[in-house]
Amino acid sequence: MKKLCIPVLALMLMACGQQHKPEQERVGDSTRTGRTNVEPVDERSFLGRMANSDLKEIKLGELASQHAKDARVKKFGEDIVKERTASTLQLQEIAHRQGLTLAPELSRDDQDEIGLLRERDDMDRMYIKRMVHEQKRTADRLAQYTNAKDTAISSYAKRMLPIVNARGDEANKILEDMRKQMNNRDISHD
Repeated sequence: MKKLCIPVLALMLMACGQQHKPEQERVGDSTRTGRTNVEPVDERSFLGRMANSDLKEIKLGELASQHAKDARVKKFGEDIVKERTASTLQLQEIAHRQGLTLAPELSRDDQDEIGLLRERDDMDRMYIKRMVHEQKRTADRLAQYTNAKDTAISSYAKRMLPIVNARGDEANKILEDMRKQMNNRDISHD
């Protein structure tokens, strides 16, 4: 009975200290908790942001794997789908152990971006350009959590960072090759 009372008392005290601050029920949606500088919430929000990022990259990767004209871009999209799906499963496992439910969803802006990208004549180049940006942003986020207090999150960040960096390097290389091809075409038409 004493073992049960101490955690319940601790929870009650924490609840009293969090007056007027709504709890976040789902991690990964666009709601905010209103709390700042609280490590567990920050780590929980990391899980949600990563799950949302994975979902966006999966959707973009599916688009590239189905509609890209360049074989390298198509393969890149396929690889992103596989890697980010595996990443999402890892995030869900971490969240489950913490008693959280990840609810990744695409923002309206992300949905619009994917829709517009689908219709572009230069979809391959714009997709790779977008992925250079996404990989950089994801790598920066992961680097912040390689020493997180939560060892599962820290371990996840350390495992994923080299994968994301390698994928970012690959996207940069593809984009650079595309730029060279465009410059060669421009010169040959003069």
